[in-house]
Amino acid sequence: MKWEYRIVYINAKKQTSTGLPEDINDLFDSYGKDGWELVKVEPKLNGGIMFFGFGWIQQTVGYLAFFKKPLN
Repeated sequence: MKWEYRIVYINAKKQTSTGLPEDINDLFDSYGKDGWELVKVEPKLNGGIMFFGFGWIQQTVGYLAFFKKPLN
């Protein structure tokens, strides 16, 4: 079987209770209705900063969502 792939960037800089956009479920549902299967989600980190006593701290600024669906 051959696959088609799509990578979607999700901005996480907006402060919400979950750290994700409020419409994330709607976004994922719309891809699912179009036949896309969510394969993987990876955080996108900024360069980070050094905190004395805590080490290197990185902040999640977004996510990469990887989708696939069969080619017709």
